Amino acid sequence: MAVDPKTWERQRRSFEDTAAAYDRFRPSYPDAIFTDIRAYADLAAGDDRILEIACGTGKATVKIASWPHPIVALEPAGAMADVARANLEGHNNVEVITTTFEDWRIERNVFGLVLCAQAFHWLDPPTRLQRISDALYAHGSAAILANIQVTPDDNLPFFERVQDVYRVHAPALMHKGPFRRPDDLPSHPFEGSDLFVDLEQVGYPWSWTLRAQDYVALMSTHSVHAALPADDRMRLTDGIAELIETGFGGSVTEHYVALVGLARRA
Repeated sequence: MAVDPKTWERQRRSFEDTAAAYDRFRPSYPDAIFTDIRAYADLAAGDDRILEIACGTGKATVKIASWPHPIVALEPAGAMADVARANLEGHNNVEVITTTFEDWRIERNVFGLVLCAQAFHWLDPPTRLQRISDALYAHGSAAILANIQVTPDDNLPFFERVQDVYRVHAPALMHKGPFRRPDDLPSHPFEGSDLFVDLEQVGYPWSWTLRAQDYVALMSTHSVHAALPADDRMRLTDGIAELIETGFGGSVTEHYVALVGLARRA
Protein backbone atom coordinates (compact mmCIF):
# COMPACT_ATOMS: atom_id res chain seq x y z
CA MET A 1 0.00 0.00 0.00
CA ALA A 2 1.38 3.40 -0.97
CA VAL A 3 2.15 5.86 1.81
CA ASP A 4 0.72 9.37 1.57
CA PRO A 5 3.61 11.77 0.76
CA LYS A 6 2.80 14.01 3.73
CA THR A 7 2.79 11.01 6.07
CA TRP A 8 6.06 9.82 4.57
CA GLU A 9 7.72 13.18 5.11
CA ARG A 10 6.37 13.43 8.67
CA GLN A 11 7.84 10.02 9.46
CA ARG A 12 11.19 11.00 7.94
CA ARG A 13 11.30 14.21 9.98
CA SER A 14 10.42 12.33 13.18
CA PHE A 15 14.08 11.32 13.46
CA GLU A 16 14.92 14.92 14.33
CA ASP A 17 13.15 14.39 17.67
CA THR A 18 14.38 10.88 18.47
CA ALA A 19 18.13 11.06 17.80
CA ALA A 20 19.26 10.45 21.39
CA ALA A 21 16.77 7.62 21.93
CA TYR A 22 17.64 6.14 18.55
CA ASP A 23 21.32 6.06 19.46
CA ARG A 24 20.62 4.51 22.86
CA PHE A 25 17.98 1.93 22.03
CA ARG A 26 18.36 0.92 18.37
CA PRO A 27 20.46 -2.21 17.84
CA SER A 28 23.78 -2.34 16.04
CA TYR A 29 24.98 -5.13 13.74
CA PRO A 30 27.18 -8.22 14.18
CA ASP A 31 30.87 -7.55 13.57
CA ALA A 32 31.05 -10.54 11.22
CA ILE A 33 28.84 -8.84 8.65
CA PHE A 34 31.36 -6.01 8.27
CA THR A 35 34.11 -8.57 7.81
CA ASP A 36 32.07 -9.94 4.91
CA ILE A 37 31.53 -6.47 3.43
CA ARG A 38 35.23 -5.66 3.65
CA ALA A 39 36.27 -8.96 2.05
CA TYR A 40 33.75 -8.55 -0.78
CA ALA A 41 34.69 -4.92 -1.51
CA ASP A 42 38.44 -5.67 -1.44
CA LEU A 43 39.32 -1.98 -1.18
CA ALA A 44 42.82 -0.65 -1.76
CA ALA A 45 44.16 0.47 1.62
CA GLY A 46 44.28 4.23 2.03
CA ASP A 47 43.09 4.98 -1.49
CA ASP A 48 39.53 3.81 -2.04
CA ARG A 49 36.81 6.03 -0.61
CA ILE A 50 33.58 4.91 1.06
CA LEU A 51 30.20 6.62 0.82
CA GLU A 52 27.60 5.88 3.49
CA ILE A 53 24.03 6.91 2.76
CA ALA A 54 21.80 7.96 5.69
CA CYS A 55 24.26 7.11 8.45
CA GLY A 56 21.83 7.96 11.28
CA THR A 57 23.74 8.22 14.54
CA GLY A 58 26.62 6.18 13.13
CA LYS A 59 25.59 2.65 14.18
CA ALA A 60 27.28 1.19 11.11
CA THR A 61 29.78 4.00 10.61
CA VAL A 62 31.63 3.27 13.85
CA LYS A 63 32.11 -0.30 12.64
CA ILE A 64 34.02 0.82 9.54
CA ALA A 65 35.64 4.01 10.85
CA SER A 66 38.81 2.11 11.80
CA TRP A 67 39.28 0.94 8.21
CA PRO A 68 42.07 2.85 6.43
CA HIS A 69 39.75 4.66 4.03
CA PRO A 70 38.23 8.15 3.73
CA ILE A 71 34.50 7.99 4.50
CA VAL A 72 31.78 10.43 3.46
CA ALA A 73 28.63 9.84 5.52
CA LEU A 74 25.37 11.55 4.53
CA GLU A 75 22.54 12.07 7.02
CA PRO A 76 19.45 14.22 6.37
CA ALA A 77 18.35 14.71 10.00
CA GLY A 78 20.48 17.37 11.63
CA ALA A 79 20.05 15.98 15.14
CA MET A 80 21.07 12.49 14.00
CA ALA A 81 24.09 13.90 12.16
CA ASP A 82 25.19 15.74 15.32
CA VAL A 83 25.06 12.51 17.35
CA ALA A 84 26.99 10.70 14.61
CA ARG A 85 29.73 13.35 14.70
CA ALA A 86 30.00 12.94 18.47
CA ASN A 87 30.14 9.13 18.18
CA LEU A 88 32.85 9.40 15.52
CA GLU A 89 34.97 11.96 17.33
CA GLY A 90 38.62 11.12 16.81
CA HIS A 91 38.05 9.39 13.48
CA ASN A 92 39.49 12.06 11.22
CA ASN A 93 38.88 9.96 8.12
CA VAL A 94 35.08 10.39 8.46
CA GLU A 95 33.15 13.42 7.22
CA VAL A 96 29.46 13.60 8.18
CA ILE A 97 27.42 15.83 5.84
CA THR A 98 23.87 16.89 6.71
CA THR A 99 21.94 16.29 3.50
CA THR A 100 19.69 13.79 1.78
CA PHE A 101 21.20 11.44 -0.77
CA GLU A 102 18.84 12.92 -3.34
CA ASP A 103 20.01 16.50 -2.70
CA TRP A 104 23.70 15.65 -2.48
CA ARG A 105 25.68 16.48 -5.59
CA ILE A 106 27.10 13.11 -6.52
CA GLU A 107 30.82 12.71 -6.89
CA ARG A 108 30.73 10.35 -9.85
CA ASN A 109 32.89 7.28 -10.36
CA VAL A 110 35.06 7.85 -7.28
CA PHE A 111 33.86 5.53 -4.48
CA GLY A 112 34.99 1.96 -4.02
CA LEU A 113 32.11 1.12 -1.66
CA VAL A 114 28.65 2.57 -1.10
CA LEU A 115 27.04 1.45 2.17
CA CYS A 116 23.45 1.99 3.28
CA ALA A 117 22.36 0.56 6.65
CA GLN A 118 18.72 0.38 7.73
CA ALA A 119 17.74 3.22 5.39
CA PHE A 120 17.44 1.89 1.83
CA HIS A 121 13.63 2.09 2.05
CA TRP A 122 13.88 5.85 2.68
CA LEU A 123 15.71 6.48 -0.60
CA ASP A 124 13.79 7.61 -3.68
CA PRO A 125 12.86 4.34 -5.46
CA PRO A 126 13.02 5.64 -9.05
CA THR A 127 16.55 7.07 -8.67
CA ARG A 128 18.34 5.25 -5.85
CA LEU A 129 20.00 2.45 -7.85
CA GLN A 130 21.18 4.79 -10.59
CA ARG A 131 22.61 7.26 -8.08
CA ILE A 132 24.43 4.50 -6.19
CA SER A 133 25.83 3.23 -9.47
CA ASP A 134 26.88 6.74 -10.48
CA ALA A 135 28.83 7.21 -7.24
CA LEU A 136 30.85 4.00 -7.69
CA TYR A 137 33.83 3.57 -9.93
CA ALA A 138 33.70 0.64 -12.39
CA HIS A 139 33.28 -2.63 -10.47
CA GLY A 140 32.98 -0.74 -7.16
CA SER A 141 30.83 -2.43 -4.53
CA ALA A 142 27.52 -1.67 -2.86
CA ALA A 143 26.35 -3.05 0.49
CA ILE A 144 22.73 -2.68 1.62
CA LEU A 145 22.45 -3.66 5.26
CA ALA A 146 19.40 -4.10 7.49
CA ASN A 147 18.27 -5.83 10.65
CA ILE A 148 15.23 -7.85 9.54
CA GLN A 149 12.93 -8.75 12.41
CA VAL A 150 11.62 -12.31 12.30
CA THR A 151 9.11 -14.11 14.50
CA PRO A 152 9.71 -17.74 15.45
CA ASP A 153 6.89 -19.77 16.96
CA ASP A 154 7.81 -19.01 20.57
CA ASN A 155 7.47 -15.26 19.87
CA LEU A 156 4.05 -15.39 18.25
CA PRO A 157 1.97 -15.12 21.47
CA PHE A 158 3.34 -11.69 22.36
CA PHE A 159 3.24 -10.21 18.88
CA GLU A 160 -0.28 -11.50 18.33
CA ARG A 161 -1.57 -10.18 21.67
CA VAL A 162 0.09 -6.78 21.30
CA GLN A 163 -2.12 -6.20 18.26
CA ASP A 164 -5.03 -5.73 20.68
CA VAL A 165 -3.17 -2.78 22.22
CA TYR A 166 -2.65 -1.26 18.77
CA ARG A 167 -6.32 -1.86 17.93
CA VAL A 168 -7.34 0.32 20.88
CA HIS A 169 -4.74 3.10 20.68
CA ALA A 170 -3.31 3.14 17.13
CA PRO A 171 -5.32 0.90 14.80
CA ALA A 172 -3.56 2.23 11.71
CA LEU A 173 -0.31 0.73 13.00
CA MET A 174 -1.64 -2.80 13.49
CA HIS A 175 0.44 -5.45 11.77
CA LYS A 176 -0.85 -6.40 8.33
CA GLY A 177 -0.65 -10.00 7.17
CA PRO A 178 1.39 -12.85 8.64
CA PHE A 179 4.48 -12.21 10.75
CA ARG A 180 7.79 -12.77 8.98
CA ARG A 181 9.18 -16.22 9.62
CA PRO A 182 12.92 -16.85 10.13
CA ASP A 183 13.18 -18.60 6.74
CA ASP A 184 11.26 -15.88 4.87
CA LEU A 185 13.82 -13.20 4.15
CA PRO A 186 13.61 -10.39 1.58
CA SER A 187 15.20 -10.86 -1.82
CA HIS A 188 18.37 -8.99 -2.78
CA PRO A 189 17.50 -5.25 -3.07
CA PHE A 190 19.25 -5.05 -6.49
CA GLU A 191 17.59 -8.13 -7.94
CA GLY A 192 16.52 -7.50 -11.53
CA SER A 193 18.71 -4.43 -12.03
CA ASP A 194 21.15 -4.38 -14.95
CA LEU A 195 23.29 -1.78 -13.17
CA PHE A 196 24.86 -4.36 -10.83
CA VAL A 197 26.41 -7.82 -11.08
CA ASP A 198 27.84 -10.50 -8.75
CA LEU A 199 24.90 -10.26 -6.36
CA GLU A 200 25.39 -11.97 -3.01
CA GLN A 201 23.34 -11.92 0.19
CA VAL A 202 24.61 -12.90 3.64
CA GLY A 203 22.61 -13.12 6.87
CA TYR A 204 23.46 -13.49 10.55
CA PRO A 205 20.64 -14.43 12.98
CA TRP A 206 20.76 -12.79 16.42
CA SER A 207 18.40 -11.92 19.26
CA TRP A 208 18.14 -9.81 22.39
CA THR A 209 15.82 -9.62 25.39
CA LEU A 210 14.40 -6.26 26.46
CA ARG A 211 12.69 -5.21 29.67
CA ALA A 212 9.33 -3.52 29.20
CA GLN A 213 10.55 0.08 29.43
CA ASP A 214 13.45 -0.55 27.04
CA TYR A 215 11.11 -2.27 24.59
CA VAL A 216 8.69 0.66 24.46
CA ALA A 217 11.62 3.10 24.25
CA LEU A 218 12.82 1.18 21.21
CA MET A 219 9.33 1.27 19.68
CA SER A 220 9.25 5.04 20.14
CA THR A 221 12.28 5.41 17.84
CA HIS A 222 10.43 3.81 14.92
CA SER A 223 9.19 6.47 12.55
CA VAL A 224 5.54 5.36 12.54
CA HIS A 225 5.43 5.56 16.34
CA ALA A 226 7.44 8.76 16.62
CA ALA A 227 5.08 10.48 14.16
CA LEU A 228 2.03 9.81 16.37
CA PRO A 229 0.58 12.68 18.44
CA ALA A 230 2.30 12.66 21.84
CA ASP A 231 -0.82 11.66 23.81
CA ASP A 232 -1.63 8.78 21.46
CA ARG A 233 1.95 7.57 21.58
CA MET A 234 1.99 7.65 25.38
CA ARG A 235 -1.24 5.66 25.65
CA LEU A 236 0.09 3.13 23.18
CA THR A 237 3.45 2.65 24.87
CA ASP A 238 1.86 2.50 28.32
CA GLY A 239 -0.49 -0.21 27.07
CA ILE A 240 2.36 -2.22 25.53
CA ALA A 241 4.44 -1.92 28.71
CA GLU A 242 1.50 -3.10 30.81
CA LEU A 243 1.00 -6.12 28.56
CA ILE A 244 4.68 -7.07 28.86
CA GLU A 245 4.69 -6.67 32.64
CA THR A 246 1.44 -8.51 33.34
CA GLY A 247 1.37 -11.08 30.56
CA PHE A 248 4.97 -11.89 29.69
CA GLY A 249 7.03 -11.66 32.87
CA GLY A 250 8.36 -8.17 32.22
CA SER A 251 10.47 -8.79 29.11
CA VAL A 252 10.28 -9.55 25.40
CA THR A 253 12.83 -11.33 23.21
CA GLU A 254 13.21 -10.05 19.66
CA HIS A 255 14.79 -12.08 16.87
CA TYR A 256 16.54 -10.58 13.87
CA VAL A 257 18.59 -11.52 10.87
CA ALA A 258 21.29 -8.97 10.03
CA LEU A 259 21.12 -9.17 6.25
CA VAL A 260 23.46 -7.56 3.73
CA GLY A 261 22.98 -7.47 -0.01
CA LEU A 262 26.29 -7.14 -1.84
CA ALA A 263 26.78 -6.20 -5.49
CA ARG A 264 29.29 -4.70 -7.91
CA ARG A 265 28.69 -1.93 -10.39
CA ALA A 266 28.33 -3.48 -13.83
